[in-house]
Amino acid sequence: MNDDELLARLKSADPALTPHAPLPDIDRLVEDILTTDTALQTGNTAPAKTAARRSRRQLLGLAAAAGLLLLGGGIAGGVMANNENGHSASAGPLTLTTHSGFGSQKCVTPSPDTLRGYPTLFVGTATSVEGSTVTFRVDYWLKGGDAETVVLESDVNQPENLTFTEGERYIVAAEDGVVPACGANGADDETVNEFRQAFGK
Repeated sequence: MNDDELLARLKSADPALTPHAPLPDIDRLVEDILTTDTALQTGNTAPAKTAARRSRRQLLGLAAAAGLLLLGGGIAGGVMANNENGHSASAGPLTLTTHSGFGSQKCVTPSPDTLRGYPTLFVGTATSVEGSTVTFRVDYWLKGGDAETVVLESDVNQPENLTFTEGERYIVAAEDGVVPACGANGADDETVNEFRQAFGK
C-alpha cells in the first residue's frame, strides 16, 4: 500500500469528514472526566499522585480528540461551502435595466455631487456589448454593491441607446435596479480619481 492509498483509506474512515458528523459535547465530556473517581472504579490502590496524573493524561487525550473533531468539522464545513470544482461559491452578477429615456438626451459631465444620491454607484469597464446588453467588470464600488460583474439590459426596441464601447470605463448610477437617463457616463482617469476620493475608495 502506497502513501496515497493509505491517505485515501484514512480519509474515508474519518467521521469528521462526513456532513453528518455530530459536534462533540465538550462540556459533558470534561465534566465526566473531572467527576469520575478512577481509583475507585478500577480498584486501583496506587497513591493519589499517580491517580491524579492518570486523570490529567486522560483529560489531555480527550481535549486533543475533541480538538481534532472540531478541526475536522471545520474542514468539512469549508469543503461543503465550496462548489464541486473546489472554488468558493460567489454571488452572480448584478443585473440593471435602463430608464425609458436612457441615451435620448445630452447629459452633463458626471460629478460626485450629481450622482451622490443614487444608492447604487460604481466604476466599471465594459467587457462585452452585445445587442441591447452590456456587461461591466466592476473596478470600484462607490456605493451599494459587492458583485464583481454588472449586466445592463436596455430596451430591445431601442438598442441604439446603448452607446458603450468594449474596454472603456464608465461611472454607472442606479436606483431600484434602474439606470436613469444620465446615469451611465464614460470616465477618464481624472474623473475616476475624483469619484474615488469623494467616496473614500
